[in-house]
Amino acid sequence: MNYSDLKRALSLLGVPPGTSLEGVKDAYRKRVKGAPPEKLIELNLAYRQIVDFCNRYPFSFSKEEFYRAFPEEALREGLYKHPLWEDL
Repeated sequence: MNYSDLKRALSLLGVPPGTSLEGVKDAYRKRVKGAPPEKLIELNLAYRQIVDFCNRYPFSFSKEEFYRAFPEEALREGLYKHPLWEDL
């Protein structure tokens, strides 16, 4: 699979950037309902490509990775540990 295949699969399922795996599953379920058999083949392939990509993508689960995904938590932790807030 190359990047254009992935983009096509995301487009076919109507998956916006930043969608979780659960969001991909929901999009797939919505597209599959009532789809004609010939379209089901395309949708199934697109779904398998996206899930395969998600399963192969490495996650480090490090603090830095977490804060990159949730920058508001990094900000919150930074403010609570700031010297100006210690006396409160």
